[in-house]
Amino acid sequence: MHYNVGWKQAFLLLFALQSSLFISVEAQEVIVPLQSRPAAVHAVKQADIQAVTLPFFDDFSARFSLWEEKGGATVDDGDRLFPPTVGVATLDAIDASGNLYSDSPGTIFSADTLSSLPVRLDGYLPSDSLVFSFYYLPGGGEGDLWQRVGDAPDPQDSLLLEFYRPVDSLWVPVWSCGGVTVDSLVDATGLHWQYVSIPIGDPAFFDSLFQFRFRNYCSLTPTSKTGLSGNCDFWHLDYILLDVNRTVPSTPVFRDIAFVSPAPSLLADYRAMPARQYDPSDMATSLNMTIANLFNSPLATQYAYAVLDAFGDTLYFYDGGYENAPPFLPGESYQTAEAHAHPSVQFSFPASTRPAEYTVVHTVREGAAGDDYPFNDTVRFRQVFGDYYAYDDGTAENGYGLTSTSSHLYLAYRFDLHSSDTLTALDLYFNRTLDGENEQIPFLITVWKNENGRPGAVLYRDQSRRRPLIEGLNRYRRYVLERPVIVSGSVFVGFEQTNNYYINLGFDRSFNSADRIYYLTSNEWQQSILSGSLMLRPCFGAAAIVGIPAAADASLAIKVSPNPAVEHVAIHGLPDGSRIELYDATGRKVMENRAMGTMEMDVSRWAQGIYLLRCIAPDGTVHTEKLIIRH
Repeated sequence: MHYNVGWKQAFLLLFALQSSLFISVEAQEVIVPLQSRPAAVHAVKQADIQAVTLPFFDDFSARFSLWEEKGGATVDDGDRLFPPTVGVATLDAIDASGNLYSDSPGTIFSADTLSSLPVRLDGYLPSDSLVFSFYYLPGGGEGDLWQRVGDAPDPQDSLLLEFYRPVDSLWVPVWSCGGVTVDSLVDATGLHWQYVSIPIGDPAFFDSLFQFRFRNYCSLTPTSKTGLSGNCDFWHLDYILLDVNRTVPSTPVFRDIAFVSPAPSLLADYRAMPARQYDPSDMATSLNMTIANLFNSPLATQYAYAVLDAFGDTLYFYDGGYENAPPFLPGESYQTAEAHAHPSVQFSFPASTRPAEYTVVHTVREGAAGDDYPFNDTVRFRQVFGDYYAYDDGTAENGYGLTSTSSHLYLAYRFDLHSSDTLTALDLYFNRTLDGENEQIPFLITVWKNENGRPGAVLYRDQSRRRPLIEGLNRYRRYVLERPVIVSGSVFVGFEQTNNYYINLGFDRSFNSADRIYYLTSNEWQQSILSGSLMLRPCFGAAAIVGIPAAADASLAIKVSPNPAVEHVAIHGLPDGSRIELYDATGRKVMENRAMGTMEMDVSRWAQGIYLLRCIAPDGTVHTEKLIIRH
């Protein structure tokens, strides 16, 4: 729910995706809910819709095409929610276009809808024991207030399940839950995620056009503080199954071994880092993997992970062997065997000054053959060595900013370099706010020396003011510095805000780097107490074009013609297996492909303007060239 709040200098307001929490402290960090979604639910166009057959199963671990293109439900990896298996669907107060529903504050309204494709139930009988089941969890979480993710639905809010009855074209309510908190459910049932199973016995549903859908009802209340109105009243769904020959047990049993959390970085502190700054000491010594056994007795599981280069070749393989996984209650118990839960990392990436990408693939299965639900048995992590540092995973769960009566606010983020380097740009992700309120807030990019673990003397400050530029969903805007800055050791990068409005910087809750975040609203720097990572990435090396990754020194004998191009362009001299990337002037990647020898591209579908063409050879050598498209 949204709130009216009074602002006082000595208060910190923490919105954990809309929870309204007041904590008395001397400085002011503010986390707010998002104004736009983190990711859209997988969907198909109406023209592609086809009825599906039993079993209908989706645990949102893979992007299945089982849902109609309607509603506003979102899908993410479920990090920090500990669902039955990795991936959840979320219904909230954001519509299908990524904005808050525009219903009048104070009213209760139907918000998101997650509707299945038609499911063929024709030919079945009540004696076939059809059962529909799912898990749900209200938002808001539990634990310390500043660590919670999600907003609990209010008592007047609700989650509703409906079945479609083709014979009279009616949606029939079959289950609902009023607004409730996770704490109250744990007190009542001892569990976080709640299991629901519904038998289908009415012959009117046994039709080739049967469907089901989840809907949520929300309520909004106006807030007096601009930039804080955001998403609220969360419901999470997982492990939806409709099949025959099932019972309605009080305790569900599924013979399924699955990952619960997404794959982690192999680096100890960063999700990504500049290639030329990488050192083997940056590697993690072990990983944290969350694996569940959804069966009612222990199962022997096999776990492994592999590190693959850009061409799919295996650089390293870890074999965790077989271990018994204990029976599982959602959110309650997981695999504890060290070889599976905390696999060691006895591997270092090859040292290189050139950009490189690797894929880390984790697999877990029951025995040698696997189980009936293989999609949740694999998770992947994309390890990037480019031109930037990143603590965040590229997805915002919150908005972060400072508020104070002071007219100057400072935010600084610490990064540790192994060698002297040239800071040339800053990638920032700003959330879209209600009515674009934050897009006119001025700020100055600032760089500080490290003095005893805190920001010290200023190394760089913009002469001209910047503004938050909203590039799109989870797309960073690259702000090129007015002059390059040579830095070494530990350095703090951030910005000075020249008023006290709320700037709403993206905040990732999946990885906690609060010990690297400092802010200043009065006379003394304060360390953040909020669990998460700023979506702020310092960039090193060449950054001549906004938003486009820096390139290594060009040494490929590549020829591009004609240039300027009108309809077609040819790229000659490509080594076998080269990767071709094309970026527009905002830094958006508009094309990526593999090629060898000569490649021809149809450029008529792209708007005229200046583009950057990058050709990356298998050995990492890069050729960049400005491409002009005219129509």
